[in-house]
Amino acid sequence: MTELSIEKIQQEFRGYCRRIDPALAHATIQTSRGDDGTSHLEVSDNAYHYIATERGLILSQKTTEDKEELLYWLVDDIAWGRAMAYEFKHRIKGESFRRQLFAKNIEFLNKANPIWAERKQREFDEILAANPFDDEAEG
Repeated sequence: MTELSIEKIQQEFRGYCRRIDPALAHATIQTSRGDDGTSHLEVSDNAYHYIATERGLILSQKTTEDKEELLYWLVDDIAWGRAMAYEFKHRIKGESFRRQLFAKNIEFLNKANPIWAERKQREFDEILAANPFDDEAEG
């Protein structure tokens, strides 16, 4: 791993966020645990660790030595949050909430990096193969 400073990663992250929405130009990567369910970044042992904690418990932890993988995780979290907010405000009765949620997540990622949008589409395709949209139950 060629370790980049968190400041350099922050700059790249903000560039991608700005593509999603200029209002996100000052988005910040959290570097200390908040214990509120949010994720933060740690750099140690020659790797990037993206960790979500809540009330002292680790909810999820991803580790990579690849800066691009880290940036995907960081920007996808932003895109996912924006997609959730959009879907909540524009929910369509009788339609699975995941239809708009997934579509918006892809749309936002596509603005940041089209390759990431393609990757996310493959991830959603796997989810939907096992758990298809169910407009009656989810709508």
